[in-house]
Amino acid sequence: MWSLFRKKVEEISRTNPGFEETERRTPKAGILLLIIMFVAGMFFGWSALDDLARIPNIPTALSNCSNSFRSAYVSGRIVEPSEPPKLYKEYTDYYSNSYDPYKNCQFNEIEEKYGIPSLFEKRRPVQDEIDNISKELGKIQNEINGVQPLIDQRAKEYDLGLQELQARIQDPAFPADTAQRESIKQLLAQHKLLLEKRAKLNAQLSLLREDLKGIDNEIREAYKPVLEEYNKQLRWYDFMVFLLQFVFVLPFFWIVFALYLRQYRKNSPYAVIYLGILGVASILLLRVILMWFWGLFLQSVLETIFRWLAEFELLRSIVFYGGMLLSFAVFGGAVYYLQKKIFDPRRVMLRRFRARQCPHCQTDLNLSGLYCPNCGRQIRDKCPQCAGERFINLPACPHCGASKQL
Repeated sequence: MWSLFRKKVEEISRTNPGFEETERRTPKAGILLLIIMFVAGMFFGWSALDDLARIPNIPTALSNCSNSFRSAYVSGRIVEPSEPPKLYKEYTDYYSNSYDPYKNCQFNEIEEKYGIPSLFEKRRPVQDEIDNISKELGKIQNEINGVQPLIDQRAKEYDLGLQELQARIQDPAFPADTAQRESIKQLLAQHKLLLEKRAKLNAQLSLLREDLKGIDNEIREAYKPVLEEYNKQLRWYDFMVFLLQFVFVLPFFWIVFALYLRQYRKNSPYAVIYLGILGVASILLLRVILMWFWGLFLQSVLETIFRWLAEFELLRSIVFYGGMLLSFAVFGGAVYYLQKKIFDPRRVMLRRFRARQCPHCQTDLNLSGLYCPNCGRQIRDKCPQCAGERFINLPACPHCGASKQL
């Protein structure tokens, strides 16, 4: 098994010097068919992994009522058919004055086990009272908003009437009489009464909200063991999905990898077929491993790193600088590896012989004899069998076919 990873010296055929990287080993139609094979393999393989994720029993989701009381990080569903899993959502508290978000919640067996429904029954009348007082406060505020402009208007008209009275206008437009004063007094009394009612209701609402906050804290404490047990179920489900998918993908990847290496070492033109299949198997295996580590710890680590980057400018600069250096190392190293393979001296020699050039200085071989007229390197020698001229770097004589060890 370990022989697959053992480093071997690359073999470059000298008996077929024209069979080099500049030739197209696969026609365009073959490349198109390979692309179609890759896309189809990815589609069916991805769908198979999604179906495997549905085999284990998915833990019953917590009710919507739990959202406001999740004081710990809790996972959602581990695997979604069409989108990546939404893991580790953090929920915050909120209070609603317009509706009760905790009605008609479907509690699962864990919530029922720890008495969560009874706590919400205790909470409901307090929330209902808060909603009723909030509605009453809304009505009173509307009345205040209606009375205040009337007071301002009547007071303005009364001031204008006093000015007309002082000016001794015979037919005043705004009479400043007793009825006008009484009307203003009644409006002020009504406004005062509304303000007193509003203050009283606000005081009651503050007390009720304190009571509600106490009940919510009680529910939050009761949810801690619920969340702990629910997290354990999710993690077990996550592990079962990972195990099924890993057992499904790993043997497939290993077999295809071994077949590809065998064809590649033989320099077979059929290795490209196994390469396409190996690409599908590699992506599927990478998905299984990344999904497992993502749910296990990777996302929380990345979130922590991003929070640090957002808080510390110097750290972010260091990380980006390191990313720049890493990109140089990765992509520059890949180009170096390709260039090293392409410009291997043996490959260069074969390419230049094919172009009828000196393997050392690229001088036209038609101008040379036994030695290159430009660099002076020996190019040909005498065949020991037929005494004909042969290239010293090629294994067979072009006149008699005799071979020699290179």
